[in-house]
Amino acid sequence: MKFLVVDDSRAVQTIIKRILANTGYKDSELRTASTGEEALALLEDWTPNLVLTDWHMPGMTGLELLQAIRQSAGPEIQVGFVTTESSARHVEEAYRNGAAFVVTKPFTQETLQQAVLTVLQDGASAERAIQASERESLPLPTRFNPDTQVIQKLLGLSSIVCHIEPMAPIPVDRLALPYLIGIYSHPQSKALEAVCLLDLNAACILGGSLAGFSPVAIHSAIASATLSREMYENAAAFLADLSGMISAGKGGSPLALGTSHLVQKPFEKLYSLWRQNNGRADFSLSFPGLGDGFIALLLS
Repeated sequence: MKFLVVDDSRAVQTIIKRILANTGYKDSELRTASTGEEALALLEDWTPNLVLTDWHMPGMTGLELLQAIRQSAGPEIQVGFVTTESSARHVEEAYRNGAAFVVTKPFTQETLQQAVLTVLQDGASAERAIQASERESLPLPTRFNPDTQVIQKLLGLSSIVCHIEPMAPIPVDRLALPYLIGIYSHPQSKALEAVCLLDLNAACILGGSLAGFSPVAIHSAIASATLSREMYENAAAFLADLSGMISAGKGGSPLALGTSHLVQKPFEKLYSLWRQNNGRADFSLSFPGLGDGFIALLLS
């Protein structure tokens, strides 16, 4: 992962670098610039995943830097603001020009972490991924094998103690944000076939346990509603392993996990699928000493 921090304060550069490391990006490549002009010079032969820039700097403003990046690199480079600028007009202007987020100084570690992770965990593209997928007709309908033993076996392989029970479908109004979703497609098709949702508790506990985190670290992640990189990647790997519970077509070919997303904002397409689908299975998950959560699988 590559980051560029643009701020004329060395102290702020250091703070942001430390927060990125605490978020799980210790081995990332991080460069700094004190002005927009310095940043553009770096971008001539280097492409970061995310630029974090101040707004008010000597010479070029952060907004002008964002506009220059959009003209040269399009949407390939994500840009977020870490700034004292808080006027509604300027914040709106930043978003209108394609800013990924605006975090206002002074900020907490949790606030910046959540903003960064939302971008890097691809949460903004969840709605686009579902809306762009039109279900295709397959030789045989997609079907479930919703067996608690399958989930239990997966957890048992990682020595995770969990009590699992089928449960009644969770109503839409009980879907607390954020949550982690996985989008599944048939191996011969990129179309949406199924969606799996882990609530925040389940995502943090599963991802944290698989990453070897302590109960204190897991509870802290739940309290701050923030999945670190390790938690996110391990929870997404668990979603990939669940593909064996969903099959489609002749011979029952398992679906493949296409993408995973940490969803921070509600969107109607998912809620429509939540209310009306071609099959679903919901399970309650109870982890002794860690807490409870749930998982839901829905056929498109």
